Amino acid sequence: MLFLLAFCWFNPAPAEAGSPAQIVNLRHWTNPTYTRVVLDLSRTADYKYNELPGDAAKGISPRIYVDIPDSTRDLDLASVIEIEDGLLRRVRFGTPKPGRTRMVVDLVTSADFKVFHLEDPYRIVIDIGGNQKPVLSARSPEIRNSPPARSSDALAEVLERSAALEAQERSLPAGNERSGLRRIVVDAGHGGKDPGAVGPNGVLEKDIALAMAKLLKRQLEKDIGCEVILTRDRDVFLPLEERTAIANKVGADLFISLHANASTHRSAYGTETYYLNLSKNDQAAAVAARENGTTLKEVGDLEAILFDLMANAKINESGRLAAEIQKSMISRLSRKYSNIRDLGVRQGPFYVLLGATMPSVLVEAAFLSNHREEARLVTHDFQQNTALAISQAVRNYGVALELLAQR
Repeated sequence: MLFLLAFCWFNPAPAEAGSPAQIVNLRHWTNPTYTRVVLDLSRTADYKYNELPGDAAKGISPRIYVDIPDSTRDLDLASVIEIEDGLLRRVRFGTPKPGRTRMVVDLVTSADFKVFHLEDPYRIVIDIGGNQKPVLSARSPEIRNSPPARSSDALAEVLERSAALEAQERSLPAGNERSGLRRIVVDAGHGGKDPGAVGPNGVLEKDIALAMAKLLKRQLEKDIGCEVILTRDRDVFLPLEERTAIANKVGADLFISLHANASTHRSAYGTETYYLNLSKNDQAAAVAARENGTTLKEVGDLEAILFDLMANAKINESGRLAAEIQKSMISRLSRKYSNIRDLGVRQGPFYVLLGATMPSVLVEAAFLSNHREEARLVTHDFQQNTALAISQAVRNYGVALELLAQR
């Protein structure tokens, strides 16, 4: 991950007049290579951050701090939260001056990190990277909420399912040995209170994404023999930052997020695959804004952040995976259906891909806003063919990686 040394101010939006922003919760996810800390706030707020070096002779740890002016801390949120996960020692809250809240993250040793914010609800995310390799096991889930606890049942259950699969110590088919892919996380976009796009006949993107994710899970297990983890297996809401946190936590080799596209122009149709990067055109930015649940201006703000994050992104690998998936989907769907339009591989600043430590892509299978494609998206046949195409692409990608490794 890229080491951010600069003392940085972020003004995401004009602060709302009236009462101070309240820090209502702190959540964190951890594995041997990565810890993500999320601060939940009651409204948008300015913030600044920096790293301070440690002093071993004085017993002072290196630390990262985030200052939030015009803010207060919920009285139910502890002032000191012990973490001790090998990367972080603890998180502390203080008040350096009246009306200003400071969060200090005490590190075990200096580490790469990045800080960014997400909207609706507003939260500040701190990603901290370590030097150890990720372990395949997820026997001890480390997804925690500090009081007052907010619902993360869906996330905890994902990791419990992963731990149960590990405990079975099932053997992997020979195909997996050839592909080199041991674990894949499939993300069904949206869910719960977030329906995603809505088709002209009322079809919801969250339902289509979940159906395709379940089919893709089964297909990948059959074709590749790897373990496949769904970020959600039912209609529940899962914040965007938790989705890549799941993949990072379990040491996934790939992260695939499934979606259905939408446009204000009902005639728009086609299939496209995205990976994380700066958007190359207005259309890509518009798709990112819709999937992020943000405005185009906020997408521009995220792109500014991405300039500082490029060293962390698996851009080349993600691009190759996206190209394999796009080629496979167009090839298979064109044989089964008429009017399959190849919109190609695109790049965009998607929150759901931000922070992934493995190759990651976002698939827009078809336009839910288009009458013809809405009718296809609801059918098991279209969903199954999409899953088959993606699974074949993943298999091809894995075999290609193995061939490269043997050279």
